[in-house]
Amino acid sequence: MERSELANLAIAARLIVVMPEADLIVYTNAKHERHARWEDAIVLELPRDVEARFPVMKGSEHRGIAGISMGGYGAVKLTLKHPGRYGFTASMSGPMDITRRRASVRRWGQTGRIWTIFGVHPSTRKDEDVFELLDRAPKNFSAQWFLSCGQNDPPHAVNQRFGQRMRERGMNLDLINTPGSHDWQSWNVAMPGMFKTAEKSLR
Repeated sequence: MERSELANLAIAARLIVVMPEADLIVYTNAKHERHARWEDAIVLELPRDVEARFPVMKGSEHRGIAGISMGGYGAVKLTLKHPGRYGFTASMSGPMDITRRRASVRRWGQTGRIWTIFGVHPSTRKDEDVFELLDRAPKNFSAQWFLSCGQNDPPHAVNQRFGQRMRERGMNLDLINTPGSHDWQSWNVAMPGMFKTAEKSLR
């Protein structure tokens, strides 16, 4: 909120923006943390709570999901796992390969989180892998997609591959490259376009 024009962009687009906390569990029902069921909370509980509190237009065609970094991966994954839940999905700098990352001694903390969330064996991760989910997605997927990533951002290459795969599947996709890396320079450049696409597709 302090580093972006998110509030002003939301007001201009006449959109309600809800920003839930999801710890570091990447919007996933963690495999090895019993009570960390963040996917259920975001997909099932949050929409009911929002609709009970605010004068929103109901229905998936008026509901979008978006995120930065791990939230971007989460937004894409939840849309693919739950077709028909969201009319708009956006990811900025999403680590689309997070379920495929190998164990690293140098990044042992990250490796431990990945094992806790997705499981140790690659075979247990397929249901959370966005490339696998995209290959299994229905051909008539109607959501509007927006992907952005900084040209110097570590996930840039994997975002390009994922965007190309989406286009091969016939998805409605806006894919942009921004200056910068994994930082607010990149995200603030992308955010106006994200809100413009969201406004058109949700209203």
